[in-house]
Amino acid sequence: MPRTAEQGEALVDHVVLRPADWGAGFVAQPVAESPPRTVAVLDERCQWQREPLPSGVLASLSRYAELPGREGKGTVRVTAVATVHTSELGADEQLSVTLEEVLRCRRQEIRVGERLEGLESTGTPFGARGQHWADDNVYERGTYVSAEGAHPYTWSVARVGSVTIGVSVKGAKGYSTAELSRWITETLPVMGERVKQRTGRET
Repeated sequence: MPRTAEQGEALVDHVVLRPADWGAGFVAQPVAESPPRTVAVLDERCQWQREPLPSGVLASLSRYAELPGREGKGTVRVTAVATVHTSELGADEQLSVTLEEVLRCRRQEIRVGERLEGLESTGTPFGARGQHWADDNVYERGTYVSAEGAHPYTWSVARVGSVTIGVSVKGAKGYSTAELSRWITETLPVMGERVKQRTGRET
């Protein structure tokens, strides 16, 4: 596992999905990556902000992609993120916070004109309900609301050692919940395998 910021940055750059990794037709969003050495934080007003890396975090990177609307369908927007902590305890705490945030903020503002509503989450530790690829996994779902309407939203975050990885999918017109969930189930384990291959860790 990484022990320095430089090692952490190299790991997240390798692990975090690029647009092509999501499938045919996906392209980078206008803002393709998060600002360097920042992390997403849900503040006390239930609004998402980017803040400098806290102590206990070596590196974090988010990449943003989308599947442009066509043939009467809307634009699906996806995010992939990886964060390297200095300890497994710190990474585990991030998953605990993810579960607690939904209880604190069932409605969250992403940015002006975009929000999440009706959020609920469940945790699946290693060995539970057939989950055998990560130390822990949290699945979150709700509704994504924007100028394009209200559509299903899914977010899943997992821990592999001291690294947390996550993917989110914001639905759009013409896509079923099953189609959106497939992007989650097919991509998050890929990132988990990249962490294991790079670090030599076995779950």
